[in-house]
Amino acid sequence: MTAHQFESSDEAEGGTGPGRPPVEYRFQKGRSGNPAGRPRRRSGAPGDRLRGSDEPTRQMILEEAYRTVEVREGDSVLDLSMNQAVFRALGMAALSGNQRAQERWASMVQAAEHEQKRAQLAIFNVIEREVQERAAKRRERLGTEDGHDPYAEDIIIDQRSGSVVIRDVGDGEG
Repeated sequence: MTAHQFESSDEAEGGTGPGRPPVEYRFQKGRSGNPAGRPRRRSGAPGDRLRGSDEPTRQMILEEAYRTVEVREGDSVLDLSMNQAVFRALGMAALSGNQRAQERWASMVQAAEHEQKRAQLAIFNVIEREVQERAAKRRERLGTEDGHDPYAEDIIIDQRSGSVVIRDVGDGEG
């Protein structure tokens, strides 16, 4: 077996050659190799895709979006917000067969439906939590600590549709 000789760290730092630049040109410990880094965004809120979408520009965009315009549809004239008019024009372009308009329209509708469903589920969860809290208080008041709700069998919840059916409980008197 041959004994391997290891260079001391001082000698290793001083050596130069392929892949070993002189010590003064090597990366220093604790200092980034790219001190300037990627330039920061100069203006706009996070997520804005429009350059210069600072507060005054955003305000102008919103004013234009909600400005009322006249739209002719057949013989009638409708007053719509710019947003509504643009959506209507996009929908009409999609109906006429414009494939890009169809794709954009479909993605907008899907996004709106997804957001609406998310909001409805959030409301449902809040209502469900309140119902559970009221049921716990009722059980505590009635003294049924075993977790059994005497009215639980009378409430039917369809998880798919979100509909709720409450059976006629009655009071036992005929």
